[in-house]
Amino acid sequence: MYKLTSKLNYEGQEIFGLTRVSDNANIPFDPTNTDYQAYLKWLDAGNTPEAADDKSNAAPAQEG
Repeated sequence: MYKLTSKLNYEGQEIFGLTRVSDNANIPFDPTNTDYQAYLKWLDAGNTPEAADDKSNAAPAQEG
């Protein structure tokens, strides 16, 4: 199973990502990445990732 993620960068811009729930691995949106390819196959099989947590009220992450 996978979960979409989002966070705010230090400028307050939302950044999206993808996490594999089984091992908490962050997966880049990169078509050459084999984990991302597995995710796309998982989607094609009719699966749906968990939604990202709502970050609309979150404070921006500090750069540092």
